[in-house]
Amino acid sequence: MIRTKPFSKIDKARLWEIEKDPLVSQKMPGKIKNEKDLEEWLSDNIVYGICDPDNNIIGFVQLYEMWDTLISRLPLVNKKNLYEISFALPTKYRYTSGLVTSAVREVCALYPNFQIVAFSHPENTKSIRVLERSGFTFLGKTKYHGNDRHENLVYKR
Repeated sequence: MIRTKPFSKIDKARLWEIEKDPLVSQKMPGKIKNEKDLEEWLSDNIVYGICDPDNNIIGFVQLYEMWDTLISRLPLVNKKNLYEISFALPTKYRYTSGLVTSAVREVCALYPNFQIVAFSHPENTKSIRVLERSGFTFLGKTKYHGNDRHENLVYKR
């Protein structure tokens, strides 16, 4: 059974390890650079740790309210109560098939009234597979930031 738990300030050291993983920082650049960024991230987002059988955090799933300029680019009729989901699991834990998918499903189930949207680079096949296996459906493509060079795939649950 996969377990998630809310991230707490006690888990900061684990978060630093996850953020420093080259694969995580490549896919989610610029997130946390210092202690202040970490504090803001934990207070501004809904963050759950992905736990191993010993209840140690080895990754995370986060939900956060979307910003208006991004919402305006989404192919949705109802644009209320929108939250974006993202997830990360360091390279050394990627051997466990279905771990992130189960964690994403578990966190989504905790928030049935949220419209949850996810973005993925078109070449990030592992994230796309997690989203599809977690019940997300493809909506279309959009640039995450208006000046991005590529469009991201957009999924909704």
